[in-house]
Amino acid sequence: MNVIKTLSFTAAIVAGVVSTQAMAYEAADIIVRAGATMVAPNDSSGEVTLNGVSLGADSGVTVGDDTQLGLTVTYMLDKNWGIELLAATPFSHTIKSEGTALAGLGIDEVATADQLPPTLSAVYHFDVKGALQPYLGLGLNYTTFFNEDASNELDAALGNASVSLKDSWGLAAQVGLDFHLSDNWLLNGSVRYIDIETEGTITTSAGKVKVDVDIDPYVYTIAVGYKF
Repeated sequence: MNVIKTLSFTAAIVAGVVSTQAMAYEAADIIVRAGATMVAPNDSSGEVTLNGVSLGADSGVTVGDDTQLGLTVTYMLDKNWGIELLAATPFSHTIKSEGTALAGLGIDEVATADQLPPTLSAVYHFDVKGALQPYLGLGLNYTTFFNEDASNELDAALGNASVSLKDSWGLAAQVGLDFHLSDNWLLNGSVRYIDIETEGTITTSAGKVKVDVDIDPYVYTIAVGYKF
């Protein structure tokens, strides 16, 4: 009876080891992850200027958070290294005034804008045993802004306004964790930091309003993944 128990216990350990090894990534594996992704700007604004003249040392803008569907596709070069592409449905951000200059004109909400932040990264998956597999990534981000729209408050204060934001190139770093549910299915969590800088230009009947903004968001993702 003890022999049977011992053999059963040994078989369970072996099965667990085999299962763990089967979960590890290999060259040519493709991992697709999809889930909720929140862009949380860690913004820093320069002074707002009107026709080149500062509207005050405390003038500036802030950029709001947004959550959308995020998607990543990773192609494994070997058991550790992979190439990952980040995509998402468009994020929409509300831009608000900061300081007394714009607020004194009755402007709280300045504009809204959509953006897409495709990011290509090299990722390193640590060679660990078990269902949990951490990884690190470093890559290049391109953020494009579109659908910029001036607020009613801005239109009322400065006349008919049009808004444009410059696209941005910057580095992106991430830390992530895969939890393997089976040989193919997994849960994923990751945090990114992306260097995003833009210049906003608002053309109004009173002249051109400009402001430089370092958006530099943290990007949080919780996703479900599948390994092909």
